[in-house]
Amino acid sequence: MAAAMAGGMMAGSTIQAVGAIAQGNAAKAAHLYNASLREQEAQVALQQASVDAWRVGQKGKQAHGSYIANTGASGGSVEDAMDALRMGISNAKLDEETVKYHGQLAATGLRNSAALERQAGEVALQQGWFSAASSLLTGAGRAAATYAGGKT
Repeated sequence: MAAAMAGGMMAGSTIQAVGAIAQGNAAKAAHLYNASLREQEAQVALQQASVDAWRVGQKGKQAHGSYIANTGASGGSVEDAMDALRMGISNAKLDEETVKYHGQLAATGLRNSAALERQAGEVALQQGWFSAASSLLTGAGRAAATYAGGKT
């Protein structure tokens, strides 16, 4: 009778161990999926920043053309117009670069998040294995105690 009880305990522990491993594998898969989503979002952030920077550049070029036309129509000096135009071009380029920089920051944050997700997946997998080992060792100890108790 003690042998049957000990065998049942080991069977239960084995089922727990298999479940722990499966849970660890599933958690890792979920974290890897989340990491791939963060990587995709990072790529989208860079693409969006590129498009936004282009739009800023286009608005700057339109503003420069308007400024040149207005300065010529108002009779302003060429020197003043050129100085203002240089400043406007410089500011427009700075605006473009700022938009790109913000996109790169967003992408970096998302890639860091992806790296954390991958690491969390590895930890979840390890936790599954440790939990499985714990279940087996606990079951073996209880089974041995039950078997020994029934023998005496």
